[in-house]
Amino acid sequence: MQKEFDDRPRRPRSEQMVRAAWILGLGGLIPFVAGTFLIVTNNETVDPTTLWFAVSAYAAVILSFLGGIRWGAALNETARRSPTTLALSVLPSIAAWVIVLLPAPWSFVGFAVAFTVQGVWDVTAIREGRIETPWFAKLRVVLTVVVVLCMVAVSVATNQPLAF
Repeated sequence: MQKEFDDRPRRPRSEQMVRAAWILGLGGLIPFVAGTFLIVTNNETVDPTTLWFAVSAYAAVILSFLGGIRWGAALNETARRSPTTLALSVLPSIAAWVIVLLPAPWSFVGFAVAFTVQGVWDVTAIREGRIETPWFAKLRVVLTVVVVLCMVAVSVATNQPLAF
């Protein structure tokens, strides 16, 4: 006889959200880490300038996504609804648009700075209670550190002359 239901206790919805955020967040690092690895090792699988653009474009998308998170958080603030926070939440997208137009290695330096600033802003908001998900601070720190290290490594690697 087949069991229709699993006997294991289900995790609360809040735990499922935290787990999903970690899985998706860590999965989102794959393009950064893989792109950095290919650039730093001078892998010839992909044309270097195409690879630089791919990593830069992905960084721009993710930085814009982080701004979108802040927009949503600002809309849900209960204690401090501030139009200023809404206005500031569009800055990551604008910064990403400008940074992606810079040549390497400066684009990657710009992304390292922008991700650092965004990470500090997010963690500060969490600690001040403006973002009401305390577990998100640890996730943001881990993701920010990995992304910034990747951007720094790529900026160093792309500062070298290419040998064709």
